Amino acid sequence: MDMSVIIDPIVKLFIAILIGFVSVKAGYLSADMRNVLSKIIIKVTLPLMIITSLLSKDLSGDTAMNAAVAAVSAVVVMTVLYFLGLGTANLFRLKEPTKTLHAVLSGSGNVGFLGYPVALAVFGTEGLFYAVIYGMVNDAVFWTAGVYLINRSGGSLVGRQALKKLVNPNTVAFLIGIPLLFFGVKLPPVLNDAFTGIGSCTTYMSMLFIGMTLVTIDIKSLYKRVSMIAPALIKMVIVPVLVSMLFVHFGLNPVTIGAVVLEIAMPAQTVASIVAMEAGSDEKYAAEYIFFSTLLSLLTLPLIYYIMERIMA
Repeated sequence: MDMSVIIDPIVKLFIAILIGFVSVKAGYLSADMRNVLSKIIIKVTLPLMIITSLLSKDLSGDTAMNAAVAAVSAVVVMTVLYFLGLGTANLFRLKEPTKTLHAVLSGSGNVGFLGYPVALAVFGTEGLFYAVIYGMVNDAVFWTAGVYLINRSGGSLVGRQALKKLVNPNTVAFLIGIPLLFFGVKLPPVLNDAFTGIGSCTTYMSMLFIGMTLVTIDIKSLYKRVSMIAPALIKMVIVPVLVSMLFVHFGLNPVTIGAVVLEIAMPAQTVASIVAMEAGSDEKYAAEYIFFSTLLSLLTLPLIYYIMERIMA
């Protein structure tokens, strides 16, 4: 297999991060512009990306069982990873709000920009379909439970106020998009093209945000962040290998196995640093974690694919 289909999307992420970092470092942009950028992403581009991503897919009865496997796998794996993240947070004595943020980052992945193109390149359109199913659950859990937990731990919202935060532009986009997906509704071409174009800005704008945030971080000290190493390796190496072995044991469709395992192995959710800033949480830790896990994925994703091929052989 040509490993460039996995490595190229990751390199593109780092180019965008570097541009954001250099722009602020050189004084071309101000770090204060992150506030405006985050609001554009959360309230405009990301909701549009969610809706257009959902409506671009077609459901088939022949793939319903495998789709259910992908969806259930996402729920189970994210739950296990979240509690493992809490365990490693306690192990390294992280305090709130970093503790909860660490656990959420440990459980959710960047399945959109990285996961979808990798699944398409490796397993074709069938693999992309299962990746999207996994991604729908991943993002739905993040924008509900994840947002709630980050906001509550950040102290910006408590009790019923925190529950109200679940009603955000992104959860609304899911509530609109999922019924339309199941009923096969499509947007008019003009609207679809406009929404898709705007929504496609989300990933690179998120990377610019991370790069701008990294200006305030001592990158040289990242090697001291031992608390990031254990959960990153658990999520991106250990759990994907175990899941692939389990799926092969039950004789599941190889394309479903491959697509789901690669999605599990993705680095941390890129928009988590923006959510953390909005919630008054530790956005610097989030940016560091995302940067570290994405860098690590340059090594772990090719490794996981190689191991998975050996297991399924």
